[in-house]
Amino acid sequence: MLGVSHATSGAAAGLAVAGFAQQWVEIDSSAGSVLTFATVCAGAALLPDLDHPSSMATKRFSVASWLASNAVRPLSGFVYDLTRGRRDTGKGTHRGLTHTVVAAVLLGLAINLASARWGTPVLVGTLFVCIALAIKGLDALVPGPPSLVIAAGLTYAVEEFVPGGTAGTAGWLGTAVALGMVVHSIGDAITESGAPLLWPIRIRRRSWYPVGTPRPLRFRTGGVVETWVVAPALTVATFLLAAYVVPGVAPFLLDLRVGFERLVAGG
Repeated sequence: MLGVSHATSGAAAGLAVAGFAQQWVEIDSSAGSVLTFATVCAGAALLPDLDHPSSMATKRFSVASWLASNAVRPLSGFVYDLTRGRRDTGKGTHRGLTHTVVAAVLLGLAINLASARWGTPVLVGTLFVCIALAIKGLDALVPGPPSLVIAAGLTYAVEEFVPGGTAGTAGWLGTAVALGMVVHSIGDAITESGAPLLWPIRIRRRSWYPVGTPRPLRFRTGGVVETWVVAPALTVATFLLAAYVVPGVAPFLLDLRVGFERLVAGG
């Protein structure tokens, strides 16, 4: 899928998990924490494409992300060659290791462990990277100058205005990153190529079996279906979820509606 579709699907998943979790397990979450979780998911939903040399994630941070991509691609190819089944073909450098549930979970665990060991630098760094990617991915929805300065400002806002600040993200930051990466891979699984979500489980003598929906239900990346059906649906879902699950948004919208109706009636 395109970057904007990945970002909106990540945001929608993040809103759903953070929003409904506070209802199911009675977690008292603020609007800021729910939105931060969703934003991290949106940004992390672009991370798997570090294995593509011209992806949004590879280009976002100039030399730094280029170096990361050039580390991820050979690693993915090495693991592919090491674990390939008899019927696996290709190089495994794109839609390989980073497009698996195992890699998403391992990275999420690594972030949580690193934040427990080194604290604030890991938390702030992860938030900044994910927020910057989210801004870039969602730029098609809200046109404007996508800037690393804006990402830095929003990261600072989390520290200053969200209850618990960056320290309050320590318990769930890795989970948000893992969720965003899995959502990315699920999105790719419904395109023509599929994604090796279930690696290293062997399916039809392939460790890197491209899991996907039935062929007639798949669509081409950037094609008519994604542009005119999938992307708009994800955008609408994101806004509806935000209105429903973010604390304070629904009452605010209701007050606006009542005020508008009174204004019209008075006029």
